[in-house]
Amino acid sequence: MTLHGAGVYYFALTGAKEQAIFQSVFEYEYALKALATLPGTRLLAYVFDSHSVRLVLRCQRDWSEVMDDIHTAFDNLHERCWNKRRQVLAEQSTVLLVDEQAYLAPLVLQLHDWPRYSGKVADASLWPWSSDRWYREPQPPAWIDTESMLNLLAHSRRNRSQHYEAVMQQPVGEKLDLRHGNHPLYQALARDAFINRHLKQEALVQSAYTADDVNRLFADACQLVAEQFGLSVADLRDPTQRRRFHHLMPLVVWLLRERGVALDELAKRVDEDEVRLELWLRNLPADHTDNVRSQLLRRWQPAPAYSNAEA
Repeated sequence: MTLHGAGVYYFALTGAKEQAIFQSVFEYEYALKALATLPGTRLLAYVFDSHSVRLVLRCQRDWSEVMDDIHTAFDNLHERCWNKRRQVLAEQSTVLLVDEQAYLAPLVLQLHDWPRYSGKVADASLWPWSSDRWYREPQPPAWIDTESMLNLLAHSRRNRSQHYEAVMQQPVGEKLDLRHGNHPLYQALARDAFINRHLKQEALVQSAYTADDVNRLFADACQLVAEQFGLSVADLRDPTQRRRFHHLMPLVVWLLRERGVALDELAKRVDEDEVRLELWLRNLPADHTDNVRSQLLRRWQPAPAYSNAEA
């Protein structure tokens, strides 16, 4: 079973229809910039080759939303580079929640060793499209977080890059299963205690809003989207206008999901099932431009009144 919510996640993606993801050298750099600037994430590690992208991200929102942004970024990258639109990444992918304290360091070491282990290069430092090189730098660039892993690996703030180099000179220990994880029930590299804490935290997030809180947020979001498109709230919420309703109401759902409102609560208010709402959210980047979504997010600041959340 997959897990959801904020956390550190390992992503492994391949090309759609087994095609290459990267068709030229310069695309690697463009992809790296896109991944380093995904909203609500922090890049911890990555390894690319022509047919795969493996990365570790600290996500402030659910991984499914991050995954949608990754797909959109690669589709847009391909269109800009080659003047044609196509689906770049396969729908099937691997996502594992990572127990940071126990498994982040061995995960990053294994990722960085993958080009050597798979026979592509004689030493991990020789592979150009890997974050390994930044872990060897005393002053890595600001867009990548090497601190989290190096703090766990070296247990000291001094000479951590040198310590990392020394560790990479040794054979990588026991291999982690980066397809299924190591937990018997969940797609995760995690201990039982970590899974229990994560599930409890998610339950708290989902129950943090009262019904009145959700109603107020829903009304605020409807008003905001209606103003953005020059409509009245009644017109926006009119389910008989199916085309308009299915085009604009996903923006309302998306804004509320950005505030952590549960899908089952949203389903009650738009009279759609949760599967339909997930489909809305997945298709949102294709239906509404980055500019429109950015404008709405900047204006999405309803006054806080969360009694349960404060408690």
